[in-house]
Amino acid sequence: MMKINNPAIDLILEVADSKQASDLIVLDVSEECDFADLFIIMSAETKRQIKSIVSDLTIDLKNIGHDKKRIDGIETLEWVVVDYGDFIVHVFDEDNREKYSLETVWEKSKEIIRIH
Repeated sequence: MMKINNPAIDLILEVADSKQASDLIVLDVSEECDFADLFIIMSAETKRQIKSIVSDLTIDLKNIGHDKKRIDGIETLEWVVVDYGDFIVHVFDEDNREKYSLETVWEKSKEIIRIH
């Protein structure tokens, strides 16, 4: 498992790996975005998998001192956004990942990690 020496992001990468998230990317959006520094984007195959990823992320990050500021999309489990201020986690189902294609919206951002 790759690490970037940021405890919160490394924990997200571990949870994503353990929950078999796919097509994970960490983008440095700090130059283009005034509300966050990093986007962590990943896909999951089922609503159950999305719910499990988000649940584990929020619990594990809270345990190391990062409490979410806001969470959206938990009702539909198609695109869940968990806002931690400096970084924002996006967990998509495969259809919505393709539909919204955040990587192309933020294409000028620096890609830090991509795990297929």
